[in-house]
Order: sequence, then structure tokens, then C-alpha cells
Amino acid sequence: MRDVQSVPDSCTKMFDMSIQEVNGKGPKKRKKSLERICDNEERGAEAAAESAPEEQSGGAAPGGVRLLHWRDMPQHLQFNPYVLTGYRPLQSWAGCVGSLFYFHNETINILTHGVSLVYILMVLPGLLPWRSGPGAWFLSMCHLLGALAPWCGSFLYHLFMNHTRGEQLYQRLLQLDMLGIWVSQSIGAIPMVTATVYCAPAPLRYLALAVYSLGSLLGLYKAMRAWSPWERRLCFAAPFCMRVLLAGARAARLGGGDPHAILHVFLQNLNDTSTV
Repeated sequence: MRDVQSVPDSCTKMFDMSIQEVNGKGPKKRKKSLERICDNEERGAEAAAESAPEEQSGGAAPGGVRLLHWRDMPQHLQFNPYVLTGYRPLQSWAGCVGSLFYFHNETINILTHGVSLVYILMVLPGLLPWRSGPGAWFLSMCHLLGALAPWCGSFLYHLFMNHTRGEQLYQRLLQLDMLGIWVSQSIGAIPMVTATVYCAPAPLRYLALAVYSLGSLLGLYKAMRAWSPWERRLCFAAPFCMRVLLAGARAARLGGGDPHAILHVFLQNLNDTSTV
């Protein structure tokens, strides 16, 4: 077992942040990779001290913004020890927005979510049956919100995570990201739940909707209080299990809905699972 006293402070923080999930809080991390990083950092400590200006930065971005090394970031932004360079410094609102126009470690995350958000806004509203029957407007709005929310929440989280307000704002952005996923998992699935029980007797129909709503609210409560990635994944277990049961009922012809749409129902559940 490695002696923690023999590694640099930044490595100790790395173990405190990343290895804590090994003790029942989440999936095991790659401990050997972490030790390898710390070994390399320990061997190069003397060389790093001699060339501090070059080692502390990951390069200069256009506009004079100096990108930083992983070890130069605040502790709440040191959650990924496998990305070592390209970090934005703490910035104002305008600085965070300005980071859209140069490449850094969050550029791909920001652009993929932003482009998807714009595409959904431009295309999806024209595909929904807003006036096809009673309740169609409400169900179409639920589907649109469920499609937009996770991309919007993640876009704002990745864009403003390095704001100068520090960890307090970061935690709020993380909650906003989880809120977007919750909207997709709960409100976005209401059309599928409604279609499945549409032909059922009214008491059973309202009971299914009530149970699903309660499970979704429980997931929201847990999502807003979750602190680890593994806890955030488990927040939506209740509504997910109910959607799987409803999808199985449709596949077995026990529920309503177009039989030809069953493949899309399973794909939607698979996609909702991948967003967590």
C-alpha cells in the first residue's frame, strides 16, 4: 500500500476525491492509473519547480486567456484527474460566454449540447401533433420539454462551471443539470405513459399516472440531494422501472399505443438511461 505522506499534496487530493467512491459510494476507479499519475508527478516535482510558468499552464488561448493545468484548478473542478491541461481559469459571466470562441477542455461538451439544443428547437416543434385531438397540445409540450431540458441544463453547466463565484455556484449548476435530466425522465415520458394506459378504465389510468408522478417527484428529491455520480444514476430508478413495465405491457398487447411504435418506446427508454 502506498504511503500517502510520500506523494505530493495534489495527488493526496486526487485520492481524496476520486478514490472515495471505492468504499461503497460508486463504481471503482482505476487506482493503478492514479498511482501512475502521482508517480510521474513526484519524479518531475523538481523539474516542475524550475519551469513553473510553463508547467502551470496548458497553453494560451486566443484573446490572451491562459489555460491552466489540472493541479492549478480549485478542488471542486479537479473531478477528472485524467484530463491534465486545457482548463479555463475562473472567469466572469462574460468570460465564460467568451470561452465559446476558443478551444479548451470543455469545448466539445459545450458545443455538442449547444448544437443539439438549437437543432431540437428548429426541427422538433414542427413534427409534433399540437392540434390532433384532446390533450394533444399538453402531451406535445411535455415531449418538447423532455427533449430540450437535458441539453439546456448540461449546456449551462459546462459553460459556466468555472465562474468566479466558485463552488457554491458550481453546485447550483450541477443541480440544474440534474433538473434537466429529471424533466426528460419524468415530464418527457408522460406521453408514453398516457398512451399505454389510454384505453384502460379511468381508475386504472389515473392510478398509473399518479404512481408515476409520485415516483418522479421522489427521483427529483433524491437528484437535488445526490453528491456522487452513482447516487445521481440511482435517483431515477423508480420512474425508469415503471416505464420498463409499461413498455413491456405495450409489447405484450396489454396496453394501448400504436404497436408499430414499440421499437421507439424502447429506444426512448434506452436514451433516457444514457443521459443520467
